[in-house]
Amino acid sequence: MKILSITAQKPHSTGSGTYMTEIVRAFARTGHKQAVVCGIFPDDIVDFPEGVSCYPVFFTDSKADLLAAPCKAAQARFSALPFPVVGMSDIMPYTSTRYRDLTPGMISQFEEAFTSAVNRAVDELDPDLIICHHLFLLTALVRKHFPDRRIVGISHGTDLRQMINCDSLRDIVRPYIKELDAALALHDEQRTQIIEIFGMDESRVSVIGSGYNSKLFNTDSRTDRSPGDPLRIAYAGKISRPKGVPEMLAALERLASDSSTPAFKLTMAGGCQDEVMKKKLEDLPVWAEWLGQIPQPALAELLRQTDIFILPSYFEGLPLVLIEAMSSGAVPVSTDLPGIRGWIDSNVSGSNAVFVPMPQMKSIDEPTEAGRKSFTDNLAITLYDLLSAFDKGDLPGPLPDTSTITWDGLSSRLLSICQ
Repeated sequence: MKILSITAQKPHSTGSGTYMTEIVRAFARTGHKQAVVCGIFPDDIVDFPEGVSCYPVFFTDSKADLLAAPCKAAQARFSALPFPVVGMSDIMPYTSTRYRDLTPGMISQFEEAFTSAVNRAVDELDPDLIICHHLFLLTALVRKHFPDRRIVGISHGTDLRQMINCDSLRDIVRPYIKELDAALALHDEQRTQIIEIFGMDESRVSVIGSGYNSKLFNTDSRTDRSPGDPLRIAYAGKISRPKGVPEMLAALERLASDSSTPAFKLTMAGGCQDEVMKKKLEDLPVWAEWLGQIPQPALAELLRQTDIFILPSYFEGLPLVLIEAMSSGAVPVSTDLPGIRGWIDSNVSGSNAVFVPMPQMKSIDEPTEAGRKSFTDNLAITLYDLLSAFDKGDLPGPLPDTSTITWDGLSSRLLSICQ
């Protein structure tokens, strides 16, 4: 087939970006001809398989970008956008623009730039299938401008949050998303949300799930902890408050001050654009370190040196990193977010994931103060029990079987749904 993949975001910097990139790579392994439209900064480097054409839309972040972008855009034969990449989350791991802050003029510029790029890709590839990532503004515009093409949209969860929070764009987006040939959800609860939010026919909304790179995330060169060394805890993701990072640090601070807790070391990986969190990162305790944003091979190496992986987030679609951690030999600890436990239990034989109850919430990704306290308490208890079990040699057990959720399997399921 000839397949065009589209995202408004940087393709290699977030979970949804990794999802798209890995699907493109999986399609390439089976011989499909492809192109990609994505939003990047002028100095960003895209990394797709040989033969995959890329049609970037350039966003600008600084005066240097403003000078470089017109030249880059001229080479690509369409205009640059005079604002940073628009992020599906309000806090991205790089400088970004919030959808709620787009003015009518900015929306028009966004539409013109991406329509130009997609037009060129469609003219040159003549795709049999267009896959749009996120059921939001760009996917709606692609449906609007290409009504005769077969277009499917994949939800990554953050798009549904934008539909709830972003009043100014809701009425622009909903009518066109409803007309997609198919919408794909990461799990059953998300499928129900898509049907309710967009009023889509149930027959056109399917669960696709997620995948992982088994050649990268595995235990082939896993490093065992030496006797007497601290237990190894890791976190990977955006360093932000909606990700539960402050509560994770508070729980671990409590454990570090308790002499009965086995010694541990926390390693955090991920970008940070949250000014409050940046101040915390400047004054980390001796048992914690922050690596900044790291590439996938470095993340795989980190996970192979990890005993316990923590994802204390308050909102996720289907966090791929839990599977990556599990397949690398770490025990994942996650907030018990809607849909995730059920999907893992259905797709991973012998899952060893541990879930911490969701706190009381006052908005879609912000707990109440009482909720923060209870979540910190529950996380501290869960981690104490795990650390103690590791210290006694009670963990880990047999490696969970994640063989059915590779990217190759996911890409095959996607095409079977969309054809």
